[in-house]
Amino acid sequence: MKGRVIGALALLLVLGVSAVGTGGPANAHALLAESKPADGATVDEAPKEVLLTFTEALDPSLTVVHVLDASGARFELGKAEVPGIPTRARVALAPLVKGVYTVTWRTTSTADGHTTVGSVAFGVGVAAQAVGADATTTGVRSPTLVSVAGRWLFYAGAVLLLGAGVVAVLVVAKASSLSVWALNAAWAAMALGLVLTIADHRAITHTSLATLLASGTGHKLKAQAVAVALTWPAVCGASLRPKRWTWAAVGVGASAVMLERAMSGHADASTAPWFTVGMQWLHLVSVGAWVGGLAWLLIALRHGDPGQGKGLARRFSTVAAATLGIVALTGTMRALDEVGAWRRLLDTSFGVTLLVKLGLFAVLVALGARSRFRHVLASPSTGLRRAVKAEIAVGVAVLAATAVLTGLPPSASVAEAAKLQRRGSLTVDGNDFATSVRVRLLVSPGTAGPNRFDVTVVDYDTRAAVKADSVTLRFRVKDGADVAAPPLALTMDPDAHWRGSSSALSLDGRWTVTVVVQTRTDSVEAPLELTTLRRPAAAPD
Repeated sequence: MKGRVIGALALLLVLGVSAVGTGGPANAHALLAESKPADGATVDEAPKEVLLTFTEALDPSLTVVHVLDASGARFELGKAEVPGIPTRARVALAPLVKGVYTVTWRTTSTADGHTTVGSVAFGVGVAAQAVGADATTTGVRSPTLVSVAGRWLFYAGAVLLLGAGVVAVLVVAKASSLSVWALNAAWAAMALGLVLTIADHRAITHTSLATLLASGTGHKLKAQAVAVALTWPAVCGASLRPKRWTWAAVGVGASAVMLERAMSGHADASTAPWFTVGMQWLHLVSVGAWVGGLAWLLIALRHGDPGQGKGLARRFSTVAAATLGIVALTGTMRALDEVGAWRRLLDTSFGVTLLVKLGLFAVLVALGARSRFRHVLASPSTGLRRAVKAEIAVGVAVLAATAVLTGLPPSASVAEAAKLQRRGSLTVDGNDFATSVRVRLLVSPGTAGPNRFDVTVVDYDTRAAVKADSVTLRFRVKDGADVAAPPLALTMDPDAHWRGSSSALSLDGRWTVTVVVQTRTDSVEAPLELTTLRRPAAAPD
């Protein structure tokens, strides 16, 4: 038995490393990758349409794009379309006059069903300030309380149902020692969680129930509803005839529900969905057998199952030990796919929430190990019940962290969206001669002509933001041409970035851009060198 478990874990490890090594970056949530006109762009000729490109395929019936002028008047003609390219939304425009226009959008991913919102701005004949200056947050919205509650109830119910089947078949001597009331309550929690999830989708997409259910996201929600409904006859059968096989049917139904949920979440948005969905499903099933089984172990101990004297707790401990390894391995594989880099564990909401979940998981493992060596291997006692209660409490917290985590865009997706948004821009780092400050200059689009300039200034040693009175850019072409480029005084935004727009980079070639930082006591200069980018060819529609 142990040899088979070890062999299965080794096979999973090999497959996991292979998939992670050959797959591309994970995607989840439809995050904005590119807009035409670009955010903050100034165009001389009024565009006839707006194109928004996202990191995932869009649900056409749940995609809305508006184009507004400074007074709030709308200039889009008709509804947004998702043409031949499924990741692109297009909306035709009425004739635009000179001024600044804001493009607002709301869309839902067909892969994971998450809705994102955001806006960009462009100017016709006048300068416009970029709206989504921070590319790592454009379109990301925090999960609502209703969505978190819905996912938590859904996961808790499904986990309890699967745990019931595992404990009834592998642990207790008689299935009748388990509580049918708890079984029905678990199914009710799962069903209520799905209802709340559907209600939340309807609220954030601002659509009718019929429109939602007719969409691609709605089809996945209906598939989950069917799986939940088909589990109800199994729950009724186990309630009326509490036999091992009837309770096993409940576990099978719960595993089917978990498969449908895995096919509707982040895992299905991966570059290798066949693998990641399987990993996610195996992870959920293992959590159900372990964490869900804890509640049923406590019920069996209280009801006095006939198998207590024959090692009820020891049998469950064996099951928990086997599933623990699978939970840890599959969780690691999913984390590698969704985070992608260690630093993202600290600088993204998804990473921080994942760390919280991992901390709770470590506590749960420690409590389980303590129970095994202090109570189970010795002799079951009242102390064991207290230990199981503590494990259940931590398990509830783990599911809560999971509910929040599944509502956030994975760190790798956010990083990929930011990378795509920065494509066609220049980033240059440097410092002053005395190494007192570090500066980073972002030039977008980085071609000859109009550009947006974004400068951050930090202390050279501590990396803390420098409190400057002013930041100015001076430009000098390095290829011998006699070009007069006026200096550009930047304006500081609330996020401590100094920004401005200029056409100083008027020629293709190499330039020296000197960043002049003026503080109350000193003035320093940081010379930076850059080469303008070639203008990209127009993308096909």
